[in-house]
Amino acid sequence: MQQPDHLIRRDELPVTSQPGLRLARPDDDRLFYGRVGWLQLRDGLSLHWSDYEELQDFVTESVVGPRLSFVLFLDGQSEVSYGELPLTFGRPDRRCRPEGVALAMNEPVLFRRQARRGQHIRKLVISLTPEWFEAAGAEIGGTTHRFMQSHLAPRAWQPSARLLTLAEQMLNPPGYDPLLERLYLESRALDITCEALVSLGDTLPSGDLRPHEHQRVQRLVELLDSGVADDWTQERIAREMGVNATTLQRQFRALHGMTLFEYQRTRRLLQARQALERDGVSVNEAAWLAGYNSPANFATAFKRQFGISPKQVRARI
Repeated sequence: MQQPDHLIRRDELPVTSQPGLRLARPDDDRLFYGRVGWLQLRDGLSLHWSDYEELQDFVTESVVGPRLSFVLFLDGQSEVSYGELPLTFGRPDRRCRPEGVALAMNEPVLFRRQARRGQHIRKLVISLTPEWFEAAGAEIGGTTHRFMQSHLAPRAWQPSARLLTLAEQMLNPPGYDPLLERLYLESRALDITCEALVSLGDTLPSGDLRPHEHQRVQRLVELLDSGVADDWTQERIAREMGVNATTLQRQFRALHGMTLFEYQRTRRLLQARQALERDGVSVNEAAWLAGYNSPANFATAFKRQFGISPKQVRARI
């Protein structure tokens, strides 16, 4: 999956993506600059990723079969339609948080996408067909079953900091051999699928949080994401939430699979990466934004988190 940024022309796209392709300038077949790809991880489980700038206005159309699709939109905005259902993924304001959208299709539909010149798109799409669920052999019930029975009824969810880290790792894998890379991508694709399904309300994560505890953790995430509590101690955060630090830590880990410290560190590393990519700050400035006094320590933590160094991110601007 790891590949350098390059010019992507019409004939480089997979055959399945080309039916209905209409260019604004038929004599110019240059579509994107960056990276794009499709990968069948196993029967019924596929991955599509994009990290590119659109070079002209054009439309693509293709027929999509029955499946569940989980779209993680990290940057940019895209106008699409599934049959008669129009959707807009992403936001024009680059400061907006990434978003996730889950969509079930019970019958083939015509997928249509409008590309816009100058738009920078970063996204992952994980799709699972009914055959994948059958092969998994697990009983499907509750909200997941109801959602699978729906048709073109999109559900949005707010990806966690941990999930956004997984997405960045998938866009920049370590460079393993093909077999290990496929396993690396599949494990993260399934993690993202699990969080998306949990977000639909079928089950609560381990810890079996009560509704008011779930709401407390959601309020905590809003507080952490606001940046207000960046310099607060864990005890002060707990007092703000109305519980002791041990209880808050347990409830937070049950819902997000990480400690408060790990969440804060991940969030600030994400902010530093965005500053490198979008604002062109130096590595030293990015280290300061992430709360590191040592650029070397920042570079180590950054590469461990994203699988790519700050200098490599900076060089792609």
